[in-house]
Amino acid sequence: MEKNLLNKVSIITGASTGIGRATALALAKRGSHVVINFLKSKKEALDVGEKVESLGIKSLVIQGDVGIERDVKDMVKETIEEFGRIDILVNNAGSPIQRSKFLDCKEELWDQVMSVNLKGTFLCSKEVLKIMVKQKSGKIINISSIASFHGSAGESVHYAAAKGGVNSLTIGLAKEFAPYGITVNAIAPGLIDTPFHDKFSTPERLERIISKIPLKRIGTPGEIAEVVAFLASDGANYITGEIIRVSGGR
Repeated sequence: MEKNLLNKVSIITGASTGIGRATALALAKRGSHVVINFLKSKKEALDVGEKVESLGIKSLVIQGDVGIERDVKDMVKETIEEFGRIDILVNNAGSPIQRSKFLDCKEELWDQVMSVNLKGTFLCSKEVLKIMVKQKSGKIINISSIASFHGSAGESVHYAAAKGGVNSLTIGLAKEFAPYGITVNAIAPGLIDTPFHDKFSTPERLERIISKIPLKRIGTPGEIAEVVAFLASDGANYITGEIIRVSGGR
């Protein structure tokens, strides 16, 4: 595999499992040093770090809540102290917390979902962009969801609304920071085989969704990670402000 990200420095939030884990390994295989952010899954995050190091790449495992400004500032500070720069930010951390019909969605749940999905993307982007502006280079890739397009009515409208905010933030940042040589894009995954669905989806629900996917299968975290890796590469230098659906045609 071509080392097209050799000596780049990447921060990936929520990198202990699923899409985040696959992304950390995909970027490391291309030569990027990787900062692995996690909230609760310490054992899994350390395992990702070990796998990255086995490739001859440096890793930094940092616990922190992306919805808390102090945690984000500390993560960015520690990254700069270790590597001296930040080239790539993947805002992957996200969760619906729990499925809920809209009238059953309590204010606390709404705030939690906005914090991890939208506020976290805002805080991480803000701190990292301070560094990227000085460098006059950088790439931000946000992980959205196809729920942002169809609303996820009746089960997770709070999550869909937060991801819709991520889409708008992506486009706005792309326009504002283009003069600094910084690109900002988002990926909207469809149904992907991650621990997310072990927690939030029944087998019946998965079967129902798969039946509506033109490619008739669930996607893999690696397939999302490959798109992240492309957007992080020089091959995507003229792509910014895009929301790329990776959903098997759903």
